[in-house]
Amino acid sequence: MEKDITKKIKPFIIYSVPIILLIAIVAIFGVYKWNQGQGIININDAKLTSSKVMIVAQNDGTLTELLVNDGDKVEAGQVIAKMKVVVTPEQIEALQKAYDEAKVNYDNLEQQVKASMVVSQPVVTSSSTGNVAAAQARLDAAAANKQKMDKLYSIGAVSATQYAEAQSEYAAAQSALAAASTPQVVEQQASVSSAPSKELSEALATAQIQLNQAKAALDQAQSDDNFADITAPVSGIIYLTDFKQGDELKQGDVFINVGNTKNLWVEAPLTEEQYAKVHQGQFVHYSVDDMDLTGTVLEVTHQDSEDEENKNLVTAAKISFPDELKDKVLPGADVTVQITIDR
Repeated sequence: MEKDITKKIKPFIIYSVPIILLIAIVAIFGVYKWNQGQGIININDAKLTSSKVMIVAQNDGTLTELLVNDGDKVEAGQVIAKMKVVVTPEQIEALQKAYDEAKVNYDNLEQQVKASMVVSQPVVTSSSTGNVAAAQARLDAAAANKQKMDKLYSIGAVSATQYAEAQSEYAAAQSALAAASTPQVVEQQASVSSAPSKELSEALATAQIQLNQAKAALDQAQSDDNFADITAPVSGIIYLTDFKQGDELKQGDVFINVGNTKNLWVEAPLTEEQYAKVHQGQFVHYSVDDMDLTGTVLEVTHQDSEDEENKNLVTAAKISFPDELKDKVLPGADVTVQITIDR
């Protein structure tokens, strides 16, 4: 005969369900507290961030063409804008002086070449030590300035006029040193023809180049087509400012920023409580563009907000990003972060 045990287990079922629910709640709370005990900080509003390189107007002028849009990806050396540069009378005067000096130097060397082609028992006098030293000092200064202008021109930081002026001065200094170092020949008149020395021929060729460059720079400065190409100094993302095509620029104006995609990191905002727990060197797991990555905390910042309407303290963790993946992502991407902190 079967016994009905429903009545016996019914009280057990009635009282066990709440107990099971309570156990589940306690377990969930325990897991939460365990995670806290393990030192995990979850941040869902982090961003992939890059350093920014400012494009600054080196002269007054007009932004005649803007060849990129906000957010465009560009390569280093790519022309991103064109600017009509205002050339001052002082700059034209300096270029005219450089041209005049180049012309005098070329004429002097040309006369030496012609004179050296008819010789008879020449009497050679050594160059003046003082003249050579002064010419060498001028060349050293011109070389240093040329190197600086090469770098500035390559990133569009100086105009073509300023760049050509530096090139002209360097070539002039080379010619001046060559001329100062060339022994002076005192000839007696004779009918014997002779080719000029290798050094003198090279000095004349250099002087010709310098003269041509000085003339081109002066002509450009005096023309109405004094335009400069603005190129991206680094590969990256374009961040436009309030300046637009056709606007007048003053020297020192920042009219474009380029986010350097070769210098990326994750920036995770922190609360005041989190700031107290996060420090350099902590392990981080994060996800960006469907990639699960790991890194470390490079730096923790704690400063006033730049927002005039919100002066609260801003805290953030700067987290490393793998170099080999920098070409696969773009600055501004959303990142979810888990920072492992000390217990």
